[in-house]
Amino acid sequence: MKVELHCHSHHSKGEKIPWEAFMSPRDIMKLASRRGIFGVAITDHDTTYAWKEAKRAAKDYGVVFIPGMEISTKNGHLLGIGLNEHIQRKLPLEETVELIHDQGGIAVAPHPYDIRGQGVKGGIRHVDAVEVFNAMNLDRLSNRLAFNKAEEHGKSMVAGSDSHTSDMFGLAVNEVDAHDLDGVIRDVKTGKVTLDAKYMGVHTLMNWSKERLLRSYMDVMSYMNEHYSWPRAWVARKAMRNFVMSRGDASERFWRFMTNVGYGVSVAYSTLRFIAYY
Repeated sequence: MKVELHCHSHHSKGEKIPWEAFMSPRDIMKLASRRGIFGVAITDHDTTYAWKEAKRAAKDYGVVFIPGMEISTKNGHLLGIGLNEHIQRKLPLEETVELIHDQGGIAVAPHPYDIRGQGVKGGIRHVDAVEVFNAMNLDRLSNRLAFNKAEEHGKSMVAGSDSHTSDMFGLAVNEVDAHDLDGVIRDVKTGKVTLDAKYMGVHTLMNWSKERLLRSYMDVMSYMNEHYSWPRAWVARKAMRNFVMSRGDASERFWRFMTNVGYGVSVAYSTLRFIAYY
């Protein structure tokens, strides 16, 4: 059975760019049913708001709902899978893991070595499983490093789509023999998981970024006006308008080119980090 262990609903919100994900919990369960995904953990950032709707929708579409959260600990992001209630953010990693275990859940380290620095890195020694394939880690070496370190520490390995849009959902899933929530928790904890994963396209990432900025347009503009100096704010506002309004023209081709440039830079940076670790 296929299980998605890392996805976000529209209840996940960012600080500078409020809109992060676009699907409702019901949309997610409906899409899971269509794509043959047996179980779904909605892991919104520091909130359980999706749970009530997701539980009802999962029953309607014959999908197993796995209550989860992506928790912002003091040491990086951590997935709590199979929870019963909300867990406070900004606690130390080890304390957060204990709270997850107290609820009968498992602690999974998502994208532990991502180039944004949001993972727990060496903190994986405290978790139950490591996300060794994150579909958004397009540099690839971040995932390779996670795999190597998980193997070194003898940790169970899982994949996660880290989906924020319908195009991303189900890209990186886990094959398990389980048929219920308890079985999924058991299989992940004991490493009885086969990964079925692929990366999202660079253009999917660009389209997501554009939609985020479009939906968060006024909030981002206000932030720039308040926190940026005049020259910087003027350049940033002009660039953002050009980006979100580009549609099949020279402007869009430019932004596609810049996206690929950014991808190349991330690979180069990730390569240097990978070498540094070894």
